[in-house]
Amino acid sequence: MRRALAIALAVVAVLVVGTVANGSVEALITGANIKDGSIGSNDIRPGAIRSHDIQNGTIAQRNLSIGLLTQLRGAQGAQGVKGDVGDTGDTGDTGAAGPAGPKGDAGTAGATGSAGLAGPAGPAGPEGEIGISHLETDGPYPGSGLPPLHDDQGGQSTAKWSGDEPGDGTLLQQSWVMCAPPKVALGGGFGQNDDQTDKLVIVTSTPVQIAGGKTYLEDWSVYKPIDAEGSFVPNGWLVQGYNQSLRDLIVRPWVICAEVDQ
Repeated sequence: MRRALAIALAVVAVLVVGTVANGSVEALITGANIKDGSIGSNDIRPGAIRSHDIQNGTIAQRNLSIGLLTQLRGAQGAQGVKGDVGDTGDTGDTGAAGPAGPKGDAGTAGATGSAGLAGPAGPAGPEGEIGISHLETDGPYPGSGLPPLHDDQGGQSTAKWSGDEPGDGTLLQQSWVMCAPPKVALGGGFGQNDDQTDKLVIVTSTPVQIAGGKTYLEDWSVYKPIDAEGSFVPNGWLVQGYNQSLRDLIVRPWVICAEVDQ
């Protein structure tokens, strides 16, 4: 309503003028010279408004003619100075992740590659060391007249087992055989191949250490343990027992010898 009234007043200020006797414009009538509510549609020059559009006794913009509105429109002003660039706004929050898309179809399997050529055979490795070598067994005849020691070929006991004259069989007797150095004893036993009797009682058949024609049972300096538990490396075999018959017996000790890598 205020905008319409302002336009009306401006129109009145332009169109309504006083005249003097000689017909010249005496002065421009302004809003200050008009009493509120004193100008109506009948006071507007014909052609300046479309009077049939006036309602409620007021003059609105739509009541003015296009020609008048064109005259009232001022010339376009000069373009104003471009304003400064505004500050950059804050970065917005990251949007929520969208739903996962559907799983794609499996791709076509690739063709199987051709087998590569076999590489050349590598050179043969060095021959490994043999764990056991120069295996042999020995079973001498006690009482055969052989010397007890054979230089570097080992040795054996030479006495037969004497008959038990009293017949109580209380005399402990023995036969032994030693491997030739550096062989060690892997096993052994005894045999009565030439003169069998049921009066022979064997109480010992065991590996033994022998040096200087004596077993470690006869000379403890021969005993050479290799650990705190008393283990040793045997180089012979010992057989002990009783002859309860009245004749001398040949008891043959047997030993299995070999060189063993350690």
